[in-house]
This record gives sequence, structure tokens and C-alpha cells, in this order.
Amino acid sequence: MTKIADMGGCALKANHPIKKLELSCNSKTKFSKYGKNTFGLMFGLPKNGGTCPGATCGKGGCLDTRDGLKRQTCYMVKVVQIYKGVGEVLTRNTNLLKDKTVDEQTEIIRNTISQFVKKTPADQLYFRLNYSGDLFSEDTAKAWAVVMKEFPNVRFWTYTRSHDFIVPLLGINNLSLYLSCDPSNYEETLLLFNKYKDKYPNLGLAYMGNNPPSLEGSDRFIVCPETSGKLKNTIDKGACASCRICIDNYKLRIKNIAFVLH
Repeated sequence: MTKIADMGGCALKANHPIKKLELSCNSKTKFSKYGKNTFGLMFGLPKNGGTCPGATCGKGGCLDTRDGLKRQTCYMVKVVQIYKGVGEVLTRNTNLLKDKTVDEQTEIIRNTISQFVKKTPADQLYFRLNYSGDLFSEDTAKAWAVVMKEFPNVRFWTYTRSHDFIVPLLGINNLSLYLSCDPSNYEETLLLFNKYKDKYPNLGLAYMGNNPPSLEGSDRFIVCPETSGKLKNTIDKGACASCRICIDNYKLRIKNIAFVLH
């Protein structure tokens, strides 16, 4: 017989599951050997079941098919082909958030970060959004904005092509927010970056490609040392934990990053 708990007149099942995203231990982002500090959603365009409305399909884009290869540039295509269980996790997380209201998504995200904080040492409270997939709606961005402000002790960082949904995330002190771009969408992304960069020091560019364009003055691109091979992931922690340029290794404003295709 199922036990019932009386909560202020509301009967709740004692074994009612807490809805939260399934986190992953990512070799690049982890801050400890078994640390789970990121999550994934299904990648690709929404019409194909993905959560990336801003995915780029043109030459050099994240869904472009690179010369000499059959699979798309997006690294998750290869990952889910090799590790079947990863795709199942991405699907479950996507279904948990998909078609939910702002309040419903906020509750799920709040539960997720609350559990992350409880299980993580205070000096390792670094959390990356969407190692796979993206912000798929403005409601999702609003939900994340609410939760980030509730957990100021957590340092968040994310890269997004969902440029239409970034406004709720601008100016959040414990977030490093990157506008993802590539040869197919660089010019329009640069215009958006220039619109907001002077007001929001937590906003930067993240360029995907082997030849990042030149920028004026201090807005130059720094090549990610992990993708260039200068910094390796180890068993105990990922390259992000050692580098932290994308996260909080800066004085006045976050740096612009270039990711070498590899």
C-alpha cells in the first residue's frame, strides 16, 4: 500500500519522484574525477527532434557536413553513434523540459541545481549548461535566469546559438554567456555582440572554426587550449577546470574563445 504524507492538507505520495535533469560527468568540463557538472539535451533542429533552433546548416556551420566526412560537424553526432546510452539520456532530459511552462521548467532546473550543490564541494561549484543541445525557447532562458539568481554561489557558463533568447540571461553576475558562431553566421552574431558588449561584461563570442576572424582591440579570440591540444583532460579533472578562461579567468570582461575543429 502506498504511503501518503499529509503536507498542510495536501496529500502527497511519499515516493513522489523529484523531477530533475540527469547530469553527466564530462571529460572536459568536470572539476573532479566523478564530478557531474553539466547536462545534455537532444541536439539538432527542432523539426528533427532537437533543441537547437539556432543551429547553422550553411558552409562551416554546426550542422554542415565537413569536406571528406559523412557526418555533420556537430561533435554530438559522433558521440551518440558511439555511445548509445548517451542518446537515451539526452532524450529523457529533452522530454522532461519540452512543452513545459516557465514555472514548470524553473522547478525542474531548481531541483537539478539544488541536488548539484548538495553533492558538490564548495570549491567545485562550476556548472556548464547544455554540453549537448541548446536553449530551445525564451521560456527556458527565463527559467534558467531565475535559478541562476537563486544560486549565486554557483558559477555557470554556456555557449548558445539561440541568440533570439539571450536577453533574460544578460547581466547575470554568476554566468558567462557566449554567442556561438561560425563562418555561416558570424557577421550577424558580431552585430548582436557589438550591440550588448559594452553594457554586459558577461557576454562573449565563441567561434567554431580553424581560422577565427580578426577583431578590433581587446576583442581578439583566444584559442581554446583543449581543442588545440595544448591542454589535456586528465582522469581527475577536465581541461576547463585547469584553464577556466571561459568561466571566470578574467579581470574586466569574459574573453572571446575560438574552438578548433578536431
